[in-house]
Amino acid sequence: MKHKQAFKDKVAIVTGSSMGIGKATAKLLGEQGAKVVLNGRTAERLEQTAANMKSIGLDVLAVQADMSKVDDCKKLIDETIKYYGRLDILINNAGMSSRGYFEELDPKVFQDMMNINFLGCVFPTRFAIPHLKESKGSVVFISSVAGIRGLPETIMYCASKMALTSIAESLKVELAEYHIHVGIVYVGITQNDEGKKVIGKDGKLVLLESREDRKAQNPEDVAKSIVKNIKKRKFKSILTLLGKVNFFANILIPRIVDRILIRAKGRINQMNK
Repeated sequence: MKHKQAFKDKVAIVTGSSMGIGKATAKLLGEQGAKVVLNGRTAERLEQTAANMKSIGLDVLAVQADMSKVDDCKKLIDETIKYYGRLDILINNAGMSSRGYFEELDPKVFQDMMNINFLGCVFPTRFAIPHLKESKGSVVFISSVAGIRGLPETIMYCASKMALTSIAESLKVELAEYHIHVGIVYVGITQNDEGKKVIGKDGKLVLLESREDRKAQNPEDVAKSIVKNIKKRKFKSILTLLGKVNFFANILIPRIVDRILIRAKGRINQMNK
């Protein structure tokens, strides 16, 4: 019972929570007593997710909003406060990957990736901080092991996820006196929902192949790690063995890492499909 009520009466926003990691995290928080605000850009999918969670007794509010737009981010925070009256946890999960070598990318891809993955975390955090000061709550950024070391063909995804580390590190210092927990979780390769898309080199959406036949984490396991980060008020959480190896190797033997990646470009290309 204690485990199930770990977040009793806490109010949590999970951006990008109509599918994948966000959905699994929102569900787990709800099961442990939190009132959860779901968010997504697609109304139909968002409402279906909300209906499913309400059917098992979870207390959820669905807010359709695009995190790459300032006004939508303010709307998400405002509607949360209006409905629940407080905010304890903000999980910046909404994001999208991209594909294509740097010289092939349409300039629109640069803008879209930073708007979605970077500013899509910055904007909601900016509006959430006054409320998190009151609750001494948590703000968590969902990054990627690709945000530890730049990789070929996913260059803008890596760049936008790396930028989150700077935000998290700065906020940890700025908000320390307010006792706000700042966390960042570096997620590894994760199984994707059917129909998940990424941004192609021309800026158009491309269907991502299933990862069921790969050594990928399932969203539920990732959700457990995210929730654990919040419970322990931990700063950095690096998931998977590969992620940890990537982190330490990049510090200790960066030149060797360069050589390995140069030789592995073809294999990385296949993994990105």
